[in-house]
Amino acid sequence: MIHKPVVALILFLLVITISCGPNKEVNSDQVRHTAPKVTRVSALLEPASPLTIPVGEEVKVNLQLPDSVAFDSVQVFLGGKLKQTFTGVSGQPASESLEFMQPTANENTGKSGLRLRVFFNGGKSENQSQQITFLSDIVPAEYTYRVVKEYNHDPAAYTQGLQYVDGWIYEGTGNYGTSSIRRVELETGKAVKIRNLDQSLFGEGITVFGERIYQLTYKSQVGFIYDKSSFEEIQKVYYQNQEGWGLTHNGKELIMSDGTHVIYFLDPEMFTVIRQLEVYHNKGLADSLNELEYINGKIWANRYFTDEIVIIDPETGKVEGRINLKGILKATDRKSNTDVLNGIAWDQAGNRIFVTGKRWPKLFEISTISR
Repeated sequence: MIHKPVVALILFLLVITISCGPNKEVNSDQVRHTAPKVTRVSALLEPASPLTIPVGEEVKVNLQLPDSVAFDSVQVFLGGKLKQTFTGVSGQPASESLEFMQPTANENTGKSGLRLRVFFNGGKSENQSQQITFLSDIVPAEYTYRVVKEYNHDPAAYTQGLQYVDGWIYEGTGNYGTSSIRRVELETGKAVKIRNLDQSLFGEGITVFGERIYQLTYKSQVGFIYDKSSFEEIQKVYYQNQEGWGLTHNGKELIMSDGTHVIYFLDPEMFTVIRQLEVYHNKGLADSLNELEYINGKIWANRYFTDEIVIIDPETGKVEGRINLKGILKATDRKSNTDVLNGIAWDQAGNRIFVTGKRWPKLFEISTISR
């Protein structure tokens, strides 16, 4: 028979043994797999940090290659394109460093990347990279305006898209419950044909392309294609951009903005992105790109919440011109709900440019004046 004090002592020793034993609990942070640290033989000394430079400015590159290894070659990529290759002497160690100037002429504006791929004898390789943001290398031409003629415009129209075709103004309007596409008489401002969007959709930019009208929506990631004559819906299209803003075309591709500084070129049948451009002037990016128009081979874009239209090179993304339309709508024509400048249309045959805004009572024919 075991006495109670003995039992108590055994239990006490058992508890002490368990509590002093190895801790079986493992913190979840301890079991996370961490990627092995990459150890590189080479080192990119220059550029040592991200660069912001004008297109055309050369980049000094300094790649350290210790003499303890032999390298086969170094490939230099800029914007994903192979620019040049440096070749070592087979079987011989590298010199202390590889220094050279990398040209950047003919690069597009926006974020890019310099990448060096180093190949060593024996088949191993490693990469060194650095981000480069390219500004435009030109100073935009500055313009003001002259009002040639004023026309009536529906003051209830929340203008999102505007285009002149065959004597008519085609207009897309926005806001939930008031979104539409319209065919409007230029001289009177009267809408002669209207198709309303479902009240759950917020209409955005439109463009007339051939016998079709294309219309974007704001956040629904869906667009519509209509017959130009009847306004009957032909097709719904879907896109990846989180927001749709402006829309135009160059005769081959749709051109779309989404409120950022990026312009997208889309296939008109599939609505897939073919290419895209980042838009920069000589001092930084041109953001908040809104309604678009393609005029004489250039993209004209309203910048949201500004009185400015920027003229963009569609091949490079460079801002070539800036039009200041401050004061075009007089204070006496403004009401409490009058909103921002938005809407550009071009009469190619007559070489006339029209502008308006959201809930503006007037549409203006303008000419530009160099400052």
